[in-house]
Amino acid sequence: MSIFESSWKWLNDNAGALGVLIVVVPVAWSIWAYLRLKRREIREHRFETYHKLIQQLVEREDPNLPMRLDRQIAVVYELRNFKEYFPVTLRILKGLREDWQDYGPESKRNRLLQEIDESIKFIESKTRRFALHG
Repeated sequence: MSIFESSWKWLNDNAGALGVLIVVVPVAWSIWAYLRLKRREIREHRFETYHKLIQQLVEREDPNLPMRLDRQIAVVYELRNFKEYFPVTLRILKGLREDWQDYGPESKRNRLLQEIDESIKFIESKTRRFALHG
């Protein structure tokens, strides 16, 4: 039997499996490409969101108006949801805690500093746990 005949026989014997394979491979490839694209879009969206939050935390919406304390507190809390940025978030929050130690009225300042402390504790506990189990 020639190589052509043996190849033809093998193709005929495995036609069903080859047919399934011809259908499954492009579908699997399309799913993989779609998921890769979505993952990249999510990563870009999270990057933009994180940087907007940092901007809202440290910059005034209007230079003529004071910082909005409750917004800053909410932003500090929300930063806990960005685990991929935990190392830099810790550095930012610790730096802001030092910088804002004597900034603004004490009653308002203490609320913000307390939220910063809580977020630092939260992030440190998560990064320690990740370092131990990672």
